[in-house]
Amino acid sequence: MDWLDLLAVQDTLKSFLQHHRGFGLFSSDKVGYVGFRFASYIDDYMVLQKEPAGAVIWGYGAPRATVTVTLCRDQEPIMKKVTSVKDSNTWTVVLDPMKPGGPYEVIAQQTLGRINFTQRVHDVLFGDVWLCSGQSNMKMTVLQVFNATGELSNTAAYQSVRILSVSSTQAQQELEDLAKVDLRWSKPTSKNLGHGNFTYMSAVCWLFGRFLYDTLRYPVGLLSSSWNGTPIEAWSSRRSLEACGVPRSGSMPSDLQLGPSAHSVLWNAMIHPLRNMTLKGVIWYQGESNVNFNRDLYNCTFPLLIDDWRQTFHEGSQGQTERLFPFGFVQLSSYLSDEALDDGLPQIRWHQTADFGYVPNQRMPNTFMAASMDLCDRNSPFGSIHPRDKQTVAHRLHLGARALAYGEKLIFQGPLPQKIELLADTGLLNLTYSQPIKVQRRDDKIFEVSCCRDHQCKWLPAPMDTFSTQTLALNITSCHDTPAALRYAWTPWPCEYKQCPLYHPSSTLPAPPFIALITNPSPGYRSRTAK
Repeated sequence: MDWLDLLAVQDTLKSFLQHHRGFGLFSSDKVGYVGFRFASYIDDYMVLQKEPAGAVIWGYGAPRATVTVTLCRDQEPIMKKVTSVKDSNTWTVVLDPMKPGGPYEVIAQQTLGRINFTQRVHDVLFGDVWLCSGQSNMKMTVLQVFNATGELSNTAAYQSVRILSVSSTQAQQELEDLAKVDLRWSKPTSKNLGHGNFTYMSAVCWLFGRFLYDTLRYPVGLLSSSWNGTPIEAWSSRRSLEACGVPRSGSMPSDLQLGPSAHSVLWNAMIHPLRNMTLKGVIWYQGESNVNFNRDLYNCTFPLLIDDWRQTFHEGSQGQTERLFPFGFVQLSSYLSDEALDDGLPQIRWHQTADFGYVPNQRMPNTFMAASMDLCDRNSPFGSIHPRDKQTVAHRLHLGARALAYGEKLIFQGPLPQKIELLADTGLLNLTYSQPIKVQRRDDKIFEVSCCRDHQCKWLPAPMDTFSTQTLALNITSCHDTPAALRYAWTPWPCEYKQCPLYHPSSTLPAPPFIALITNPSPGYRSRTAK
């Protein structure tokens, strides 16, 4: 070894130690030489994003070294990309778009002088990659759901659905790579799907991916990055929080906040490090920790989180992740709470839609929502805030994904009123829906009318009266003054399990909550059928 080769080795080791002090993700058999490696989540059994996008492969090396990345199938090279390590010690290549399937091997070789180092990952598939994030209802594992034993054993047909779970870590500054993962890329087993309570693997994430696979019939990659009891502020970048004018500090009730709440600490450690990955889309289940914490700002912080994640992943993947990639979320379920939260939970549900009542909308394009207010679980051993029916949640999410992300023409949200008319001298308020409605049961309290006199208003029950295929009349004779507004399901617990009054007749999707002025009757509803 001459002095140039020795210098190259010294530079490589020095730069690695400077940038990755304490990184303990890989075992010794995985690391051929510590100064040259793939990024933390590029590993055996992973799924890379398929066509039309190109998958991004990146890692660390010695500055100015040459890195050659080769994609092999059955030991035969089918693609080769060459790049150089930047002064920041990172290297990146974008693979040509690939059809779904596999398995493949990815080989990366670093050359500097006469020194070569090689890293390999095997059993790599191409398919669609979805990121799942949020708080404890996303963190709940398959072990915690209804029919857990059956779900845990149902893995044999889904070996092309691969899973990864990010460790719960926080950071004060944006990290370049993950500090740690709880579950490296793996094939699903009963053990890694049900490792424990609120550990891995996310039930909503897994079940969503399983439903997708049943439809797509090609590989699906699922990354779970969630933390119990965390507000949206922890998952948002500083720039998006500043754009919404979020105050730096605030009090939060202890029963809803178990995890970190400081600004951006989970964005920094658990989302930003994934930004270079080419994604198909994101699903999100969060909001409970904001019921009494910056609740009135959620109609800004949530849409801006979506905007900011989209921009960050688009730029980080060198344009491979779509700029407006599909973003799905769960509208919060019901839970038993004290009187102080009676209006907070309905408001958060409304703010989750940027106060439109439906998605997609002009503030939240290319988004989809799974309503879950009818999936309550009064006897959940994890508390009513953690309902165990995650199968229905995931099924409703996958309907939205099929419509928005995959262009299927199907119904993925329940009916909302298109027109609200006050029928003079009848004491009736007539609602016209743009979808057919199924009145599963009559309810005298779930609709409420705001009855006003001299700028003083009071919410009164508006019992359900007559109905037809797409219309519903409400009895408002209890309002002897001016009816100013109407709201539906505006309580923490609107109905019992799958027993809300209104559903779409063929899709079992509940009518979501809404609030609307009667003088300006339409809550802006558009057809739920994907165009």
